[in-house]
Amino acid sequence: MATKKRRKHKANNNDLMTKHFFLCILAGGVLAGAGCKSSGDRDDIPLTSSGLPEITLRANTEAEVKRVAGEFFLNRGYAETRSQYVNEVAFEKPTKGGRSPRALRVRLRIHKQSGDIWRLVGTPLGVDRWRTDLESETVLLEGASQVQGFLVEIKTRVESAR
Repeated sequence: MATKKRRKHKANNNDLMTKHFFLCILAGGVLAGAGCKSSGDRDDIPLTSSGLPEITLRANTEAEVKRVAGEFFLNRGYAETRSQYVNEVAFEKPTKGGRSPRALRVRLRIHKQSGDIWRLVGTPLGVDRWRTDLESETVLLEGASQVQGFLVEIKTRVESAR
């Protein structure tokens, strides 16, 4: 009789462990799904070939796009900074006023499409050890929706001036 009770107790223990195991799997799946949804939720940024904020716009010249973008960023406290590419402009500002070792930078690449159509791609960047020999950039996808909004405003200004 004692052996039957032990077996029954052991069977109940296995059932409990199995239920616990499946409950953990279910909870993990729910949490992973919620985490994936929140981390990849960029509804306001259209899917693009670059995976970054971008727009197409009509402009006569690349210089016109650069001029309007420059005015736009300067009015928001950014300063134009050097770029190593002819078809790129970059703007930056410190994350805090004064002499911060960190900055925000936006790189805009301008690509000729056809006729008077241009593609403007924006990259939001965080800069550590700003303005030192050890400066490093990190792409900040959290800033992508803001940069997308900037690009839309630049497009509106370029095209309304035509």
